[in-house]
Amino acid sequence: MPGDPDRRAFRLAAAVSEDGLRLERPAPYEIGRPVELRFMLPDDPTVLSLRAEIALSDDDGEGEHGGRELAFIEPGRDARQVIHRYVAARLGLPPPPG
Repeated sequence: MPGDPDRRAFRLAAAVSEDGLRLERPAPYEIGRPVELRFMLPDDPTVLSLRAEIALSDDDGEGEHGGRELAFIEPGRDARQVIHRYVAARLGLPPPPG
């Protein structure tokens, strides 16, 4: 229902970084809207709960695919570390020093 702040949408992520998620299909919310995300990364039991903002996302800059980008709003250190470990492992990067 439009305007329902408790509405849920389920989407598959196409990419993840410490800054946000890119979705396979646009989320059904207006650009700029803050949303609450809950997701898990493969091979990690941690449930991440983060706030994000719906953003435009497309390569040609025309906004045709609006709502595919979810930019994290002040993600906590623990969440950033979980995401960083996942991305580093997927890219085959060495673990951070220390």
